[in-house]
Order: sequence, then C-alpha cells, then structure tokens
Amino acid sequence: MGDTGKASTDGELWRRVMDGDGTAFASLFTRHQDRVFVHSLRLVRTPFEAEDITAMVFLEAWRCRSRIRLVNDSMLGWLLLTATNVARNKLRSNLRYERLLRKLPQCEPVPDHSDSVADTVDQDRRSELLHRAYRSLGRRDQEIIALCVLENMSTAEVSELLGVPSGTVKSRLSRAKQKLSQLMNPQAGFLPGHAPLRPEEETP
Repeated sequence: MGDTGKASTDGELWRRVMDGDGTAFASLFTRHQDRVFVHSLRLVRTPFEAEDITAMVFLEAWRCRSRIRLVNDSMLGWLLLTATNVARNKLRSNLRYERLLRKLPQCEPVPDHSDSVADTVDQDRRSELLHRAYRSLGRRDQEIIALCVLENMSTAEVSELLGVPSGTVKSRLSRAKQKLSQLMNPQAGFLPGHAPLRPEEETP
C-alpha cells in the first residue's frame, strides 16, 4: 500500500483531518498501522487480537482527534500509548469472560487452536519468554519500554508526550528495565506453554 501523504508530515495531515479530510486520515493509518500492530502483538497472544486493537486505536484517534498530542510532528507516540491502554482493557474483559465461563456447566472439551496460532508468531523460546514477561508488566512500565527502547524515542520526546520531567522518564525506564530483567529469569515461571500471568496492579 502506498502512503498518499508521504510528502506531508503527520502535523500537516492531521490539520487536514481536523478539517474533515478522510484521505489524510487514511494516509496516517497507512503510515503507522504496521508499527501499531507490532506493538499490539507484544501485548496480546494472537495476531487476530492485535488486528482488533490496531483498528480500535485508529477509531479512537478519529473519535478523539481534537485532543491528540503530536510530538516532533509525529502522532506515533500517542498511538502506541493508546494501543497499550486498549490492550489492557481487552485483557481485563477477556479475564471477566473467562471467569464467567468457568461458572457455567462444563461441556465436552473442544480443541483450542489458539496456542498453535500463537506458536507461529514466535517459535523462539527466548522471544516467547520476553513477550510473556513484557505482558506482565504494569501499564507505565510497558509504555516506557515501548517508547524508549522498542521505538527508540528520545527522553525529551517521551517527556513531552507523557507530560512528565525528563528525570522521571529516566528513573521510570531504569525501574522498568530492572523489572523486565527480573521477569526474564526462568525462575519467574514465564516458560513457553504456561498461560500468561495477569498484569500487575498499577501503583500510584
């Protein structure tokens, strides 16, 4: 797919979106959908869930278009933060649904092919371990790792995006890296084939 707005910055396209230009919004979608999808795939278990989250993120971008914050003329950071929130909400909804199912009378088991689908996403053991550990982090830790490490945004950019001092970004990143390193320890229980743990509760 070609980016019809390739010569335009995100800011220029977004100003057109604010004027009701659907083509400009489509250009932004084409430009950023792959990055949002890859980020979403770190947070959920299957590509199908990641596709749903990606669609929901851009729907939210359209719905909240008057409140989107661009950093260095890019909306990618906002999209990634929104994807994190959408994924966590989806996970909570799935957990509630699974708890409800467990209360119902048991039927004959039906083969579940979701694990085989997830296996095709990543066959490497360490990568799977990393995915599980990352999904178990709290929202703030996921955000800071995604922005600073996975997307290689600068401290200044992340500071502006999150609305916090640069020193806070650095300290959060240091703590998040330490937590991720601890979770990558095999003794933490994140072994392939185990169900992912529920994300830790957020601390103020």
